[in-house]
Amino acid sequence: MNYLTLVNNVLNELNEIELTSTTFTSSRGVQSMVKNVVNKAINDIYNSEIEWPFLIATQTDSLVAGTQEYSFPSDFRKIDFDSFMLLPKNIITNGTFDTSLSDWTTVSGSPIRVETTDSGASVAGALRLTSAEVTQTVQTIINKEYIVRTRTFSNDVSLKVGTASGGTQNLSATLSVTNTGDGEWQTSSFTATATTTYIGFAESSGSNAEIDTVEVVENETPRKLNYISHDEWFESYSETDLNQTSKNQFSMPTYVYETSDEKYGISPIPDRVLSVTYKYYKTHSDLSGYTDVPSLPVRFHDTIVNRAKYYTYMMRANVAGTQLADKDYLTGIKRMRIELLNRKNYMYAKGLRSSGRFLKVNT
Repeated sequence: MNYLTLVNNVLNELNEIELTSTTFTSSRGVQSMVKNVVNKAINDIYNSEIEWPFLIATQTDSLVAGTQEYSFPSDFRKIDFDSFMLLPKNIITNGTFDTSLSDWTTVSGSPIRVETTDSGASVAGALRLTSAEVTQTVQTIINKEYIVRTRTFSNDVSLKVGTASGGTQNLSATLSVTNTGDGEWQTSSFTATATTTYIGFAESSGSNAEIDTVEVVENETPRKLNYISHDEWFESYSETDLNQTSKNQFSMPTYVYETSDEKYGISPIPDRVLSVTYKYYKTHSDLSGYTDVPSLPVRFHDTIVNRAKYYTYMMRANVAGTQLADKDYLTGIKRMRIELLNRKNYMYAKGLRSSGRFLKVNT
């Protein structure tokens, strides 16, 4: 249910005039009051458990060589420090192809990952090859294996990877799609033989090949960052990190810790650009527009209505209505906990939280 429907469900219980999309913004009196208590009801549900799964969000940050501390998202409420993962480095995207080469043009709009139409028509974000062959250089590590992922909208496009533009190639694959309109992901790998590697594309007809996405990533499994407390970091690792900084000698991170100022720290300090991903429980904003929809699953929206009814009956001194609405609300919260929270993991998280280890809470 959207905001308008939730409000009207409560108004209907009160035998009051319902709102429309036209009158919603200018509502006054009891209608305005019900709009407020619907948001209050949603807040009560969100605040009854910080760990509702519908409040989970994923954050991906870029780690900078020589930088140790990073900020949390502005909408975080609770950070899951046990979810921090170091991701393989992505050393190229279609955006860098587009901006660095004169032989690429953008069909329309900025390069983005999009599907083509079934008819094969050009779409926003596709890159168009305007000469027979173009090449992009990337910085690689000798003997390290890399994965190349690309999606093309044209037939007979050749991907070439080597140590020189148009020279010796250690990978050459023909990227063919049976349905030009749908586009097809292609994945290849290569082992770098030099610190600079050339990623090239050639189209058999000489021009107008369209490519949606190009990625080159280190062929590594995402690696978990181990959580340590700020005290443990200070006592056991801060001196080493300080020495790294003074000598400008950094290394691959192993630990993540929480700071005292709404940030997280990485130790050892990164020696290169990396990506880290983690999960957190987000805050929420009140519903505003009549089409706004709350985050919790639709099957529990009746719990919002029951809580809103509780407040309206209480304001009207309707004791029986207040008691019944409160009972229905508590039943709904119980059902949500049973269905949405894994009890074993939930209790485990509660225990860890009480020890101050598991999650950073923004209160």
